[in-house]
Amino acid sequence: MTAASALSVVAACALVGIARSTYYRLVRGYSHHRPAATPIPHTERAQPAALSADERAQIIDVITDDDYPSLSVVQAYWRAFDAGTVACSQRTFYRVAAAANCVGDRRRRRGTGPGATRRAPVVAAHAVGDLWSWDVTELRGPRIQDRYKLYLAIDVFSRYPVAWRIEYTEDRKSAVAMFTDAIAAHGAPTVLHADKGAVMRSHTLIDALTERGVLTSFSRPRVSDDNPFSESLFKTIKYDLDCPDRFDNIDHARTWTAQFLNRYATEHRHSGLGRHTPATVHQGTAHLIRQDRQHHLHRYYAQHPERFRRPPRAPELPRPTGINHHKLSQTG
Repeated sequence: MTAASALSVVAACALVGIARSTYYRLVRGYSHHRPAATPIPHTERAQPAALSADERAQIIDVITDDDYPSLSVVQAYWRAFDAGTVACSQRTFYRVAAAANCVGDRRRRRGTGPGATRRAPVVAAHAVGDLWSWDVTELRGPRIQDRYKLYLAIDVFSRYPVAWRIEYTEDRKSAVAMFTDAIAAHGAPTVLHADKGAVMRSHTLIDALTERGVLTSFSRPRVSDDNPFSESLFKTIKYDLDCPDRFDNIDHARTWTAQFLNRYATEHRHSGLGRHTPATVHQGTAHLIRQDRQHHLHRYYAQHPERFRRPPRAPELPRPTGINHHKLSQTG
């Protein structure tokens, strides 16, 4: 209780509207306390007892192991613990699994498929040649049973079609030939991303790519968002107003596709490229186009400043992108 008023500290602090900690700091002279100018969030502080990056990766490898897709996180932990695979606590194991979105109902019959528990592929594209993406889709022929296979690979940073071909079937030899020609024309990419189709995972193709220094990356099963660039271009092709509902024959499909891809590469102002065409980004001339656009806007602004709240700016040049690129900033 305070000597002057015979009130308790609790009552006195409530009366004047200050916290008890503030009262004690003032009375006891805790003047050394200084608030941090730029406080660091607890989650970003270096913890001496925290798991290393390798240890966290080991936990993810366990939780995404093919032997554990239908097990709960707790069951996976204790089986791995008994096998000597992990040495952390159950709580730590669960926390790492939660950060990787590997918790919840992981059973195949109720989840989103086995791909939901696998590690998401993360590949960045900072420039042309960093990352190519490819896939195969069907084009319909004149009869119901007629199907043509469109192989298509694009440079992810520029969205430029670097390789394509149309065949009657999916064949690893055709894929190898396509990429052999593409690498000869454009140089080898750092990474080639695809889904987990049989042709994409064939040893013939992977060995051919490895010989040329190309790393391979694959989507999770039944997760279409892991290969959005190829899927998006396929939709653009099939939703094009000039795209035939059915092609007369395979030569018709090849002719139309060649014309479309040329038009797409050289004329299509892509929303993901600052309204530049894939060709100008791929060839490295987009910055010149942007300069011309900005000069035009300067002239228009000088003629009619009353029509603008601020000086207009041309769309920016393409920025880094990639497969699950947003996850890179989340993981630091």
